[in-house]
Amino acid sequence: MIQRIQTVFLFLATVFAGILFFTPVFSFTYGEELMKLSIFGVDNANEALQFSGTYSLPLLLITILIVAIPAVTIFMYKKRELQLKLSSLNIFLNAALCGLIFLYYASDVEKRVDIETVSYMFGTYIPLINMVLSVLAMRWIKKDIDLLKSVDRLR
Repeated sequence: MIQRIQTVFLFLATVFAGILFFTPVFSFTYGEELMKLSIFGVDNANEALQFSGTYSLPLLLITILIVAIPAVTIFMYKKRELQLKLSSLNIFLNAALCGLIFLYYASDVEKRVDIETVSYMFGTYIPLINMVLSVLAMRWIKKDIDLLKSVDRLR
């Protein structure tokens, strides 16, 4: 049913993932300019940096999946096992997004631009929040499965 507590967690995961479309992931200064990396690419990038449009394509695709999967999972309330699998897939995609941000993009920008510090912004921590929300949703889905199994034993 849609009024279950895991629906709230999945809805919040969808909302937080949607915020990624509007917030930058991290920022850095190059010369006098402040540049920000969002899931759409580097804002205010000049030609010297040579960031291509496909540079942030993996970020965009994973973010679209991170928004879509919890939204779809909410309406799969009759298929609880599938909800568990989709929630674990959501955790994996959020971990992949964290890995891309921290291990690839931040270090790649530091190498390309030759800067010393990268300032992480709120968008960096959204995948971590989504992982916690997905784990909480999985916990409540599992409780529903266990409750239904115990009721079936009584029949």
